[in-house]
Amino acid sequence: MPNIPIPIIEARGTHREVGRQIGEQCRERIQSMFAGLRDELPPGVTWEAMLDQSRIYLAHSRAVYPQYIEELEGIAKGAQVPFDEVFLTMCEELWESFAWHGCTDMSARGKATADGTTLIAHTNDLLPKTEELLVILKIQAGSEPEFLGVSVGGIAISAGYNAAKISLTGNQLDSNDVRPGVPRLLVVRAILGSRTLSEAMTHCLLPSRASSYNNVLADGSGEVYSMEGSATDMEAIYIKDDVMAHANHYVAPSMRRFERDRSVNANSIIRHNRAEYLLRQNYGKLTPELFRTLLADHAGYPTSICKHGLETQTVFSIIIQVETLKAWIGRGHACETEYAEYQLEPYRR
Repeated sequence: MPNIPIPIIEARGTHREVGRQIGEQCRERIQSMFAGLRDELPPGVTWEAMLDQSRIYLAHSRAVYPQYIEELEGIAKGAQVPFDEVFLTMCEELWESFAWHGCTDMSARGKATADGTTLIAHTNDLLPKTEELLVILKIQAGSEPEFLGVSVGGIAISAGYNAAKISLTGNQLDSNDVRPGVPRLLVVRAILGSRTLSEAMTHCLLPSRASSYNNVLADGSGEVYSMEGSATDMEAIYIKDDVMAHANHYVAPSMRRFERDRSVNANSIIRHNRAEYLLRQNYGKLTPELFRTLLADHAGYPTSICKHGLETQTVFSIIIQVETLKAWIGRGHACETEYAEYQLEPYRR
């Protein structure tokens, strides 16, 4: 389905109202997701045990982000599913970790791009069945900036940007210090509600987080960081020479001790280095159009930047031009997709 645009879901109002609207519009997708949820439990773990553990995460989350818990409660009501199951899907830390799930990020600004704007490019690799569950959320909740984000089923958000010119993409990391706390997927939602880069970065540094992605943050001034984190530590990697790449392993020397299993990193290492090579080979020429070609790269196939032919594959790609508040999103394999253009209006404080 690469030439069929991802459906867009729009919602405005309080966090609870926004959640209800999302739930109503995504009801079929959410109920479809939940129908097989109990078949995907980690080995030796019962459904009741998963729910019990998630309640500890919920207590941490309600204390820090009550507004986003209200949003999830609204989603549950709108979708006509139990709230505890909605929240459990947000607790990615409790589910089986798949080392071959991956994403590749490329960032460029200043002298590296053809017009000096900041460009963020991202591929997202998940199970193939996930593609039909994708939606694009265009959300204005409370007094927060409007945001546009790609979501699985309307609940968890993978990548996006907001009207305050804050963009978020990133990469799964498998750390050895996961603990009960605020799920990293909830931190992603908080980042997309941020008005400034400092506010977004503060969410990444949340002391009570359960774990962390490598969150790639950028703003309209051309500032770009990889917030490479675990549950208990974080390295803020600043863009160097106007380009930066990241995949699914720790690259900061201070963070390598948190790698849960280095033996599975070959795929990520290849994609990371290939992305860096492509950025430097095209230095000064990078545009949204050129990034479409780079995201479709098959070097190292099948574990390439554009991934298919494996248990997981690229289910969507996104390119964000931060200063202009434009994005281009394509579903399916990056080598086959037709990108659709999206535009946000600037946030008025």
